Amino acid sequence: MRLLIIFAFAFIGGYLFTESWATEPPPSNEMEMLLKKIKANTQAVGKATQAAHAVSEAMVEEKVQEKEALVEQVVVAEAKVEQMAIVQEVYVSKMIAVGLDTAMVELPAMMKGPAYDQFLEYQKNGGTEDFEYFRLYIYK
Repeated sequence: MRLLIIFAFAFIGGYLFTESWATEPPPSNEMEMLLKKIKANTQAVGKATQAAHAVSEAMVEEKVQEKEALVEQVVVAEAKVEQMAIVQEVYVSKMIAVGLDTAMVELPAMMKGPAYDQFLEYQKNGGTEDFEYFRLYIYK
């Protein structure tokens, strides 16, 4: 019986020792390799982030230059519009001096008469000119 108890304790002790050593921690070389991989990955991510910042800064500079060019184009366009308004005023005053009616009638309710009826027929047939042009140059 004593032999059986000693054998049981020896068996349990041996079982416990083999179980505790069955899962060995990874050697330090593998840990160092993993740390090197992590370090390399973080450096690659850092380089990619720097490249992304450089590209975004270049894009911002490009957009600022485009905006400045557009502002300049708007100024030029506004100057052209002002010049065209002056030309239109000169044209209107010359037309009035010659005796032509330059009144701009935009409400269809105010447009009546045979010229307007002919204009509506002209539009139905595919005419593309506005009423003033039709009235002055096409309708006779």
